[in-house]
Parts: sequence; structure tokens; C-alpha cells
Amino acid sequence: MEFKEKRVLISGATGGMGYEIAKLLSKEDCKLALFARRGDRLKEIADELTYDKTRCIYKKCDVSKRDDIRDAVSFMVKEFGGIDAAILTAGVLIPNPIQTFDSSIIKKSIEINFMGIVYFIEYILPIMKKQRSGMIAAISTLPDKRGVPGWGAYGASKAAVSWLMESLRAEAKQRYNISIVTIKPGSVETPMIEDYHRTGAVSARRAAEIIINGLKKEKKVIQFPLSQVLLVRIQDLLPPFAYDLIPVDVAKGEGYPEVDED
Repeated sequence: MEFKEKRVLISGATGGMGYEIAKLLSKEDCKLALFARRGDRLKEIADELTYDKTRCIYKKCDVSKRDDIRDAVSFMVKEFGGIDAAILTAGVLIPNPIQTFDSSIIKKSIEINFMGIVYFIEYILPIMKKQRSGMIAAISTLPDKRGVPGWGAYGASKAAVSWLMESLRAEAKQRYNISIVTIKPGSVETPMIEDYHRTGAVSARRAAEIIINGLKKEKKVIQFPLSQVLLVRIQDLLPPFAYDLIPVDVAKGEGYPEVDED
């Protein structure tokens, strides 16, 4: 998809990838609708990105609340008359090691990472179906087939995103000309990963560049970085007994705060 003069919705617009995606798209002469929980930060970003032929609107939105998402989508349609593309990046990453296993963490992860996307799709689809065009892209995760010790809540919520997007893809395209795109990032530089040089994480800026480039090329699945893609796919092939032997030091859960990508 070429983004010039397109009406683009971005959730999680104050977070790392969401913000960088908005910055890149602001140079494409498109209309941006930005949504996130931090209203004050949203205003700053909207003021920063509104120039030349780019128009930027914003509204505070908690993606765990269905009514907030309904109001956000209605607000965008009222202002722009429709939605050509939605890039759903809002999310939360909370460690949940077995030592302190807590169902409330899983519930929160599902509500934000999965149900937030479900609600957006629920309200966006009727608009795009009527237009008979559009694109919906959502953030999943690269390791979406095998669990990572200590990160069960995050992984489960993101694996659900992958399954949902895969399930919708063929029907949406064939029936309504709507493109469904799954974005599967590996490690992206955030406050969660302080030693990103060691872990091979890419910067949020670089992640945004890869995502926008993939969307322009109309890729159905965008996954990166390549080194981690290869490693994860090899891990996917391991038999269960071998996978049970992987180090679990990462599951200590010490010094890993809850991090929002909103």
C-alpha cells in the first residue's frame, strides 16, 4: 500500500514503534489518527507531526476498553470520512515466571494485547467492508509457536493475535478486498531490554522502517530481524525433549518491570 493521501489509524502511538511509525508516515502526506492512553503525550506528537499536507488528529484511548475503541473509530470516521489503513501497535509486556505465577497478569495481557486488537477489528471491519478496501496490520511476536520461559502471558496473548490474523486473512481479501497483515517483531529496543546490543534487538526506528517498507510491498507477514527469524524457526523444529533443556535464567523475573507500548 502506498500511504500518500491515505487515512491511517495508529494505536499505541505514544509507544516506541507506534511513535516511530507515525513519524515516518507523517512524511507521506497522509491523514493520521493517533490513539493511546497518554493524552498529554498524544497532543505533543500530533503538534509535532502536523505540517505541509499531513493532518494529524488524536484521541485518548485505553485499548482494554471496548467503548474507548468504539469512540476512537467513530471519531476518526467523523473527521476523515473513513479508514484506509489501521496499524495496531498498542501492547504490554509483563514477565510472569513460574515462581510468582499470577493469573491476573495473563488476564491483563490478553485484554490489552489481544482483545484490544479484536475490538479495533470489530469496529473497523464494517467501515472497510463498505469501502471494499483497506488494510489492517497488527503486532504479534516472532516466537509465536513455542513458549519462552518467564514470558507465558505475553507469548500467549501474541500467539492469539497470530492465529486471529491468519484466520481472517483469506476471507477478508477474497470477500472484501481487505488486506490483513501480521507483524512479528523479535527483540525491539525498549526500556525492557537495556542490553540490546547483546540480545540483537533493533531500534524502534529501524523496526518502524521495516514495517512501513513491508506494508508498502503488501507483505502478508512482516518478521524481523533476520538473525532472530532464523533462530526462532530452528527452535520451532526442536523436539519437545530438546526444548525442555533450554536455559531458564531468563525466567527469574528480576529487574524486569511492566512495560507498556502505548
